[in-house]
Amino acid sequence: MLKAKPATQKELNEQLKVARNAQKEAIKRFRKIVGNIPSGLPHPDGSDRIRNASRELTETHNRMVALLVKLNRMSQDGEGKKRKT
Repeated sequence: MLKAKPATQKELNEQLKVARNAQKEAIKRFRKIVGNIPSGLPHPDGSDRIRNASRELTETHNRMVALLVKLNRMSQDGEGKKRKT
């Protein structure tokens, strides 16, 4: 079985940049959808659009958090190795 090569800090930073951009776009789409409902009571298909946009926003947020956790662990591991030497 082939093992996946662990991502480097540079690769994780690039993935984080992509994830941030995806999150920004998801926020824009969510705000646009919610902004199209002046009365605050969406049409039934509007509710679906809000739910879908909210799900996308949650997924992009979770992806960013996961990448930040990986980068933080990598940073801590790197500093720990420096101290041991």
